[in-house]
Amino acid sequence: MRKIYLFFLLLCTQFFFAQFTENDIKFWVGTGSKKAYFIVDFNDNNTPKSYAWGYRFDADNLMAEDMINAIISAEPKMQANIFSGYLYSFSYNLHAPGTDDSWIPWFGPSADNMSNENNGAGYVHLTDGIWFGITYGTDNGQVDIPPSTPVPAYSSQWFTSPQITNWIGAGTNQSLVVIDFGTDNTTGNANSFVFGIKYNGNITAEQALQLIKSQASYLSFTTTNNQVSDLSLNTFSGTGNWKLYKGNDLSSWQKKADLSQIELNNNSWLGLSFGERRPFTPTEASNATLSVASINKKLSFNIYPNPTSDFIQIETTENLKEINIYSSLGQKVMTSQEKKINVKSLNAGVYWVEIKTKNGSTVHKIVKK
Repeated sequence: MRKIYLFFLLLCTQFFFAQFTENDIKFWVGTGSKKAYFIVDFNDNNTPKSYAWGYRFDADNLMAEDMINAIISAEPKMQANIFSGYLYSFSYNLHAPGTDDSWIPWFGPSADNMSNENNGAGYVHLTDGIWFGITYGTDNGQVDIPPSTPVPAYSSQWFTSPQITNWIGAGTNQSLVVIDFGTDNTTGNANSFVFGIKYNGNITAEQALQLIKSQASYLSFTTTNNQVSDLSLNTFSGTGNWKLYKGNDLSSWQKKADLSQIELNNNSWLGLSFGERRPFTPTEASNATLSVASINKKLSFNIYPNPTSDFIQIETTENLKEINIYSSLGQKVMTSQEKKINVKSLNAGVYWVEIKTKNGSTVHKIVKK
């Protein structure tokens, strides 16, 4: 009877807890036809404590150390010390474990099927589909616990303060407020919007929202018991279930229980999410951009060829004001006012094309071969 009970307990556990798979990963580095995956579980009190990245490659002689170094090169908020193939220290944003304990390596065919072979990062061969993870802990308790279910890591470079064109308020300090409705628009991009605010001293999360509301009449919100119970931006709205975050960029969101736990100072960010994902890559909020979702059916944009190797052609009846092309890390790499743009100089990879017209702006993904 006990075996039957344990069987059904395991079955229910697998049913109620969704697995983390390749499809959940947002932050990819490298190019190639093969894929490997990296999980870091800091095993600390921060939320989240475990993250995942993806790595593409073609070579046959790569080690897990090569994957880690490639991710570090793409993410300035990450540092590691790998000596003679073994990982001695690893830090990422607020997560900065000491050296009293050790990093324990794991690898296997999936995120929930990894084993500890006591091999360092420089001794685990990368094969197509391998999951490599590290957990921070001690040999007397944590060694038998593989990485916990991660969240998809975001890049700290996908959106930065210099991308804000219109700031609200005045003062020597500045912060970004990202509001994510947890949905995607017709082009597949996140319905996530950002405001830039300026102020003096420190301000609370609610004061930050009030500051935006005072100059952006299309923002409306209600708070109840230190929670955001209702929020709308033009045609977007969400009632209940708003989750709160604080960070310094998209990669460093830390979940907070209520508004009273959030005070903003210079360069800190406030995030609100109506759904399960942490606030994702945003578009600068304005009455025009927030109307794009409702008028996209009237506006017609077509970018071809996609994928492309030489040029892109933008087909639209709208009068174009400006076209900006951003890398996957959020860096602006090209600006044009023409409908046909030569992209031969761009490296192969994924890019975002921002099309600005008098009616607002929209963003489309292209692939450069």
